[in-house]
Amino acid sequence: MALTTAKNFLLVTEHIGQKPTLRTRFTTQAYFVLATLLDLLDQEILQVEGDRLIVADEARLDQQPAYLNSFRIRLTSDIAQDDRLKTVLKLVTSWDIVNAIYDGIGAETLAEQTTERVLFQNNLKPHVIYEPTATSKQEVLTTLEDQIQAGKLTRAGSNLFLILSQQDALKWLFDEAEGATLSEQFAAATAGDSYVQTVKQVTVAAAEIIQMKKFEMDGWLS
Repeated sequence: MALTTAKNFLLVTEHIGQKPTLRTRFTTQAYFVLATLLDLLDQEILQVEGDRLIVADEARLDQQPAYLNSFRIRLTSDIAQDDRLKTVLKLVTSWDIVNAIYDGIGAETLAEQTTERVLFQNNLKPHVIYEPTATSKQEVLTTLEDQIQAGKLTRAGSNLFLILSQQDALKWLFDEAEGATLSEQFAAATAGDSYVQTVKQVTVAAAEIIQMKKFEMDGWLS
């Protein structure tokens, strides 16, 4: 199965305004890795039991694309040592993992003609950016809006909206009134949905880890 959440997250967050915001921004990168993990939760390759994350289907995890190798190795190693969410989710802040996933999913989107490959110069170092086309980005947003308004969300749709909400990224993509309305409609549509409650638990735990890592990075730079 495709990594739908991660792919759609790239399409709506990579290019905000005039700048790339996924390839070069730590926070957005971490949420991109989280999106990948949520896709595996959607596919029931991973499961949450209480405050623990477990591999429910090792065979299917091993069958994931090669660009998930570093993610898979780190995930299984960390779970073997300590399977609590607050420990395992630290992998979302890994530079090596996000770069491998970005290049892998980016290549897929390029083949699907939903992105264009461009070079971006940042601090004298060129980066390969998979810049979404305006059409592909709008299609993801329109589909998400339609699902929420109809009250019929896919798991990938719920994943994407919860990540964008947790990251406070809705304001990048919708005006204030639209974002508020969509949040209200999403809450009504998913009330009592056990999968959504699990994703909220995972997303909040990851957000705490991401914030702590940012504080550490600020400390190194000060």
